[in-house]
Amino acid sequence: MILVRTEMQCKWGRVREAIEEFKAMAAGMDSQNVIKRSRILTDLSGRFDTVIIESEVESLDAYFAFLQAAFDDPEFQARQAAITDSPYQTGQRQYYTIEESFELEG
Repeated sequence: MILVRTEMQCKWGRVREAIEEFKAMAAGMDSQNVIKRSRILTDLSGRFDTVIIESEVESLDAYFAFLQAAFDDPEFQARQAAITDSPYQTGQRQYYTIEESFELEG
């Protein structure tokens, strides 16, 4: 399993807007079978106005094919073109192999 960690630096005061965008995007991805689990994180320390999305995927090949299909979709392209004032300043994406996963009780 692969962890895809996307970190976005938002413009001042625009974190909630970015979170709502990600939640709306996730709501429309019910039919896909690539992203198995995701969560949205916000900063408590470090750079202000940071939003992180962590997603678990089976393989990078499947994930990149999923991204390509999304960017090729005319509806996605229209939504992206309609954004005139993005809440984001910059971002980066990292990929990690999940070696072990467990939950602790208590």
